[in-house]
Amino acid sequence: MRKNLLRLWLLAALISLAACGGVLMRSLPHLMRLQSDLLVSNPAEFLVALQVDARLLPPANAVPMLIIKLVPREPGAFEVIDKKLPLQVMVSTATTLGLESAPPGRRWLIYSLPAVTQIELLRLQQTIKLAKALPNGRGAGSLGVGVEQDSLAVTTPALANTRWDTWMQTRQRDGFFEVWSGTPAELQRIAAKNR
Repeated sequence: MRKNLLRLWLLAALISLAACGGVLMRSLPHLMRLQSDLLVSNPAEFLVALQVDARLLPPANAVPMLIIKLVPREPGAFEVIDKKLPLQVMVSTATTLGLESAPPGRRWLIYSLPAVTQIELLRLQQTIKLAKALPNGRGAGSLGVGVEQDSLAVTTPALANTRWDTWMQTRQRDGFFEVWSGTPAELQRIAAKNR
């Protein structure tokens, strides 16, 4: 029973990965663990780091969003979750966090979960754990986790096709892993398709 539940959750993760161009093969093991890691991780350790062209300036107040979607297989079995949790700019050097220095002409943008979002993530972690513990397979469903970053990718046409690398950390002890590589133009196309 538990194996079937786990397979459903992993299947949902792989389906969502297949829909996203630019996902790196070496990242798949980390991404397959993302949902389970997120359920037990300390929200204060969750970070997103973007390596972008040094000339790229995200729009004011634009931040990535942590997306969590949980849908029961059996309608009404547990609370549906469809949340976008905002991150905040983090003032820290990349090397302090274990990232390599950005090459010339590139820079890091680093984001963490603000205190309010951390509290909300803790609540969502508890909701998901309670759903998974329901008897008779009622806790089965699909869980999707992602990071929406298209609001940051609004840029001048000259920078639309520059490289954009997205890295994530769910637990400090595991460090960062790269989850996506592409361009701001690709991010905008992916966002337009998913609207």
